[in-house]
Amino acid sequence: MNRIIIAFLMCVACSFMVQGQAFKQDFDDTSSDSWGFTSNIPFYEKNNGTDIWGKFSKANGRIPQAFSGRNYIAGRDLDNEHTQKLTGKSSPEHILFFDPIQLAGVAAEIKFHVQYVNLKSSDYIYYEVAYNDGDNWETYDAHEDIFKTSLDGKYSSRGWKEVKFNVPAGYENVRMRLVIYQNGNAYLGFDDFELNMKTLSANHIKIDGFSFGPNPTRDVLNLKANVILDQISIYNVLGKQVLSQLCNNSEVHLDVSNLPNGIYIAKIDSGNTSESIKIIKK
Repeated sequence: MNRIIIAFLMCVACSFMVQGQAFKQDFDDTSSDSWGFTSNIPFYEKNNGTDIWGKFSKANGRIPQAFSGRNYIAGRDLDNEHTQKLTGKSSPEHILFFDPIQLAGVAAEIKFHVQYVNLKSSDYIYYEVAYNDGDNWETYDAHEDIFKTSLDGKYSSRGWKEVKFNVPAGYENVRMRLVIYQNGNAYLGFDDFELNMKTLSANHIKIDGFSFGPNPTRDVLNLKANVILDQISIYNVLGKQVLSQLCNNSEVHLDVSNLPNGIYIAKIDSGNTSESIKIIKK
């Protein structure tokens, strides 16, 4: 299949995507804080305010305020006597665990903001993403470093730094954790965690009364309309036709059980009208 057709199919897939459900956590204790989280170490403020981990509404050293709203998660001298005693570890990590979100196969974007001042080579910040609803972090699907260096010196971000991660379509759930190790007189801030799901737009519907589901599907895709459906053709993301079926019926039960798991474009023909949809095989 030539490049023009492949490009067309990819544009069709992208055109279905619009902004969907959002889950947020900005630590302001409002109704918009819908993405739940926990910390492996309970929030604290010790040693006359020089050892900090938790919600903060005032300046943390050279971090003057939250990225937005009132509160943010502040950190300072996290490897301290309190956390060592609490965890029984000589170099304790501080971890924020964000609750699993059900995606039902649609793509999503995770984003949040980080600010750090005076980090050094022994310090690190990273996040991991897993495409499931478990609680075991021995395995994960993505690992991204926010701060990591082997060089001497002290390092600071240029104000609040936005971090983004794209979750591909085809997964039922997603969860995330943020891992920090920091020792000494440095300052940390974390704010505005957000997961935005994508969903399919109904604005592209052309065939009268057309509907389909379930999507994602494991075996059978059901399609129906108020008019006769003539033919259904399935293409993979490379533009190769992998399945075709003549229908001549207003209701079709298409067996996709033999297709490999992934994302496909289905083209439905009805008289002089065509409909293209994105489907996910699980």
